[in-house]
Amino acid sequence: MARIIGLLVFVILVTGCSSPRETATPTTSVLLAIPATETVTPTTAPSATPQNTPTTAGSAELPLEVCSPLAGYALPELAGIVVNPYHPPRLGSDDPHQGVDLAEVDPVNGIALIGMPVQALLAGKVVGQAADRFPYGNMVMIETPLDGAIAASNLALIVPTPLPERLPPGALTCPDLNVSPPAAGAPRSLYVLYGHMQNLPTVSLGDPVSCGQELGTIGDSGNALNPHLHVEVRVGPPG
Repeated sequence: MARIIGLLVFVILVTGCSSPRETATPTTSVLLAIPATETVTPTTAPSATPQNTPTTAGSAELPLEVCSPLAGYALPELAGIVVNPYHPPRLGSDDPHQGVDLAEVDPVNGIALIGMPVQALLAGKVVGQAADRFPYGNMVMIETPLDGAIAASNLALIVPTPLPERLPPGALTCPDLNVSPPAAGAPRSLYVLYGHMQNLPTVSLGDPVSCGQELGTIGDSGNALNPHLHVEVRVGPPG
């Protein structure tokens, strides 16, 4: 969704997405890592311990909670289940990999398993969904304001600077948008996409989502050869 979570997290499958590569939106990817006091690889998630009580999205006063995107795995364990790391493309291109793939692999036969619960990394609001649509299959996208709550969380965010002008037409397959570049200092949001889920997400457009809330289960819908969770994180204008 980074080698990384720009997840925030992320995040981390011996069996990645199939060719052709997944098509990404034209916004810029964001790097997310754990606090600088930890020693990790770029694909490692922030070292934060999910709380038992879910939090709701963004307050400038309180740190924003970060939760594991997969039930049963703590954030520091995610690096061990990455089957296709974040491999950022050049500007204007989709390839090679705009996010991180995570999968639970059977230790005996080496087969990636289906059905593990997928959870929200951050509190926010559902702003996008797709039903078995190429390339992400069954997916959901959640927006979280990039505000003081993020800064207070002590996450080592590497947020890209907006380009002064739009890129010329390139390899991206997204439709052209008549949108002006954001002004310097304009508010922005983080958008986290969860792809290839087994079924339609359990949340709907406009729903508030808490950190750690279940969104669905790992599957192989869309452009996926094996069951895995594709996590992709981007930054863009709010709304």
